[in-house]
Order: sequence, then C-alpha cells, then structure tokens
Amino acid sequence: MQCSCGSRGDLVEIGDNYAEFVADLRCLKTGNWVKLLQCNECGQLWRTDEWDKYQTLYALKLNSPTGWERVDMEPLIKERMVENHGGLDATICLAKECKLHTLKGRAYCVDHFYETGARA
Repeated sequence: MQCSCGSRGDLVEIGDNYAEFVADLRCLKTGNWVKLLQCNECGQLWRTDEWDKYQTLYALKLNSPTGWERVDMEPLIKERMVENHGGLDATICLAKECKLHTLKGRAYCVDHFYETGARA
C-alpha cells in the first residue's frame, strides 16, 4: 500500500477524516493536545492535533522531531482560514481599534476571528 504523504500539502485539515488520516501512522510522542506521528511507509513526521469533535483539526508535515511540540502553527492556520473564506472583504474588523480587513462573510479580521477559537 502506497502512502499519500508526498501528495499532501504541509498543512492538512484532518477533522473530517481523522481516523483515516492517522490509520497508517504510528504515535511517537504525545503532548498537550498534540501528537508526533510517523508514517509507517515513508517515515514522514506529522504533528497532529489530538482528536476533538468540536475543533477543526490539523496535521503539519515536519522535517525533524526537534521542537515538534513547540511548532507555531498559528500563522499557517490563519493563512488557511483566509483561503477557506475566499479572502478578505473591504470592510474593517469590528474589534475595537482594529484597522484590518475582515474575512469574507465575517465581522472580524483573521486575527480576531482566530481569538474566538475559530480555526476553519
């Protein structure tokens, strides 16, 4: 069986297919709501969110296990959120003193929307 690691991007949304995504990966370490997993076929390392049915979950390709638990995924997730919403709108964020443009279809910029706990 051929793995799909090579055809996946660096950041993968895995919430809708969490069990399928982790099925061929072995857990090397666990952290605070995150796991370090490795593909059984190609050896690719992945930092994945722990299963939570209420959150959007992500997996991030890693080149090395060094510092895996401290990797800051926030910028990548915010970039994905902008993509998921189709970009930014012309309107300004409703957060006090914020001058950033809102995500399309939202009242807040990506930074303030992220602060609400949103990840999609």
